[in-house]
Amino acid sequence: MQPDSCMSPKSMWSAAPAVLRQVPRAMNRMAALTASALLGVALTSAPAHAQAWKPNRTVELVVLAAPGGGNDKAARALQKIWADNKIVDAVVTNRVGGGGTLAYTYVSQKTGDGHYIAIAQAGILTNQLAGRTNLTYNDLTVLPYIGTEPVSLSVRTESPIKTLKDFADRLRKDPASLTISPGSTLASTNHFVVALLARAVGADPRKLRMVTFGGGAEAATNVLGGHIDAMVNASNNAVPHMQSGKMRILGIASPKRAASMPDVPTFREMGFDVIQDSWYVFLGPRGMTQPQIDFWDDVFARTMKTPEWKKFVAENGWEYGFMPSRETAAFLKKEHEEARGIMSDLGALKAGQ
Repeated sequence: MQPDSCMSPKSMWSAAPAVLRQVPRAMNRMAALTASALLGVALTSAPAHAQAWKPNRTVELVVLAAPGGGNDKAARALQKIWADNKIVDAVVTNRVGGGGTLAYTYVSQKTGDGHYIAIAQAGILTNQLAGRTNLTYNDLTVLPYIGTEPVSLSVRTESPIKTLKDFADRLRKDPASLTISPGSTLASTNHFVVALLARAVGADPRKLRMVTFGGGAEAATNVLGGHIDAMVNASNNAVPHMQSGKMRILGIASPKRAASMPDVPTFREMGFDVIQDSWYVFLGPRGMTQPQIDFWDDVFARTMKTPEWKKFVAENGWEYGFMPSRETAAFLKKEHEEARGIMSDLGALKAGQ
């Protein structure tokens, strides 16, 4: 028999008190707990883009034109729907100037902040093409497309111009004989409608007398007051005045008649192949994260399905539509190239654009 001092390690361990034999087990548990804690830290320290995002303060919904115009009405309708349905806390602000450039520039400067979004129309493309700004939609974050609205050509009821043919005849004889407002922006979709009509009848679109105001509502006021001959704007600026008997809509530049004004013919029906819709998209500041974009994609997708929005669309003659941000970016790229072609034909494209 070997003395105790010469006991084998196995024998020594079997002779050790039970408490000592629990140490490895305790150490194993501690190691497991430590690993679990480290995993928790790693998960909670994951990049921000892996987490959901939502506003933590009031959102600013920026409108490019004065109160009362088409984009202002749409923005305020959205703000009310969001408030009534507790979707987003938002406030509408109007930043008028430069055919939308002031509004777009303001939002673009809020880098990475998803609490600022702007409603946008074709001016975000045409302003840069015309040389009014260097800002493009690529300098912002593209958010969803929410639909289109017919563009209508209107005069006051006392006007001697009774039909679209009468209007076209005046342009043919002298394109400068009529004073026309496209709303707040030259070389815009609205301007394109009259320019393409002029070209269709053999008149020089560069000789048109086009005047701008703060928005479609101000253009309507000037038509009704007899200060200008006609306006070409999103149809919601004219429909209420047509319904009250104060304004005559000569035609809309849409592929088909609008449900809100079934008696108004399209340009194409009247023999003029002119189609230009007034589309609406949203833009955010440059540098927005994917979770911020995902949030707004979801908000607009849900909003477009509400009864309140569907009612707004029906009452204002819109064509219902929705595209998430990724599809909207592709849409804007296509529209940009088409606008470039039209502006080049009309002599409105700045050299080098």
